[in-house]
Amino acid sequence: MPEIENREDKSAAENAKALKHMFKSKMKSLKEEKWKNKALHGQYPKILEKPYVDTVTTNKWLSSNLKGETEGLLVAAQDQVLNTRNYQKVICGQQVESKCRMCSQHEETVDNIVSGCEILPKTEYISRHNNAAAYLHWSICKGHDIEITDKWYEHEPETVMHNKDNNITIMWDMPVNTDRTITANRPDIIVNDSVNSTCKLIEMTVPSDRNIALKETEKKKSKYKDLELEIQRMWHMKTVVIPVVVGALGTVKKGMVENIKRVSERATMTEIQKICMLGSARILRKVLSV
Repeated sequence: MPEIENREDKSAAENAKALKHMFKSKMKSLKEEKWKNKALHGQYPKILEKPYVDTVTTNKWLSSNLKGETEGLLVAAQDQVLNTRNYQKVICGQQVESKCRMCSQHEETVDNIVSGCEILPKTEYISRHNNAAAYLHWSICKGHDIEITDKWYEHEPETVMHNKDNNITIMWDMPVNTDRTITANRPDIIVNDSVNSTCKLIEMTVPSDRNIALKETEKKKSKYKDLELEIQRMWHMKTVVIPVVVGALGTVKKGMVENIKRVSERATMTEIQKICMLGSARILRKVLSV
């Protein structure tokens, strides 16, 4: 009899645990649905539902040990609850000018600040882009035993770097002279491997999170396609364009992890994502303090 009572007690406990788990899952689903249905706050979770988004990789930044203040700022940016002029006017009902305080051309939203302002590309956006591209360049150099700094953020890419032992040439932001005129002839990084007769054209970009799929297609199939074909013809090398695209607020497209590995086995998607998001956090702080 005592054994039966023990089994019954255990069954009751398991049932209670299962019921509790079911209740928590239901509440979580209801909260998520409510969040997604919000016209403003639901924009980012709707982006994550797109079939081309790698949601697991996209959310890895949350475990990358950012400072609590920075993590909170970025989550608030994803949720569209920062004190932009558009937020003040539309959500708070204040009588304020809602155009961007930097360019005065577009509505000042989070998306506009981190990727759409017409004043910031030559300064803040290019700085964020160059930091991410410099990390890739540093990783490539490390992988080919080229002597560089120990820390990527201390690395200053040179226009041309060599490893004579394995005939690797790495070019940074260098235009390629071609027989016919090609406008887009300056990818971020070119890796020329004369031993294996291969050439990689690597292009880093940090667009709006809603445009990551469009930007990958633009870089790979449109912007640098002519250059790819021309290098293949002139240098007699198998040439490939490798776009590395990360949304300004961290959204990662499926296939980008594999692209990073094709660039360098030493580089990681999480580090690239972190660099881009820290750049966006700096931009948000700077603009919103003006």
